[in-house]
Amino acid sequence: MPLTHVLTVRPRPEKARTYEDIVQRIAERARSTGERFRWTTHHTIHGAPPAYHFVSEAPDWTTLGASDVTAVAFVMRLFGSKDGQKVRDELAACAGETESVIGRDRPDLSCLSDEPELARGRAPFALVTRIVARAGHQDAVEELIRKIAEAIPKVDDPTRMATHQVMIGPLRSYWTVRPLMGLGDLDAQALPADLLTRAFGTGEGGLVFRSGTEAIEHSVRTIAALRPELSNAG
Repeated sequence: MPLTHVLTVRPRPEKARTYEDIVQRIAERARSTGERFRWTTHHTIHGAPPAYHFVSEAPDWTTLGASDVTAVAFVMRLFGSKDGQKVRDELAACAGETESVIGRDRPDLSCLSDEPELARGRAPFALVTRIVARAGHQDAVEELIRKIAEAIPKVDDPTRMATHQVMIGPLRSYWTVRPLMGLGDLDAQALPADLLTRAFGTGEGGLVFRSGTEAIEHSVRTIAALRPELSNAG
């Protein structure tokens, strides 16, 4: 069961520049020392308050547990106990809200890119949609996402989409990721309702869209930019 861990940090606005500098220093140290832990950093630029999303992957829970990568242990390993404590204090002085979620990959609800780098979250930008299903209505939400994934190749739409289901964090939640080479890619990508009606007709497609959206308790769509200088992608 492939897993994706996302640590989201929203630094205090007045400390955002300082926070980036510290993270860049950590990433540079990780790259220069051949640090085995790999992650990509994505920065929300549209649709929500600025945040940094640190994304890492593991093939299963056993591997995730064996890695034993916590923020404290990681910084200490990179910088040693004395300098590591200083870096931790600097980060703590910048951080505002944080959130940590672990999701399992849902290839059955996805239409993945044939390009490995895009499939691994290495696109310059991404359109990210977070969805929370109403209690007892997950089947309808999953059917909506599944039908959108099926519709993409049926109508030869350029959209590609990876879906993840939250296992640790806010339950009944999903997030989908559309890789983008540039924001202009969105000009050629159909909206979900249009995809469904074009692929399945106004009857079936319209019903799936209405039933699915009525089953959603909350959703938000954002655009994030990949930040290679804040990553240790390998």
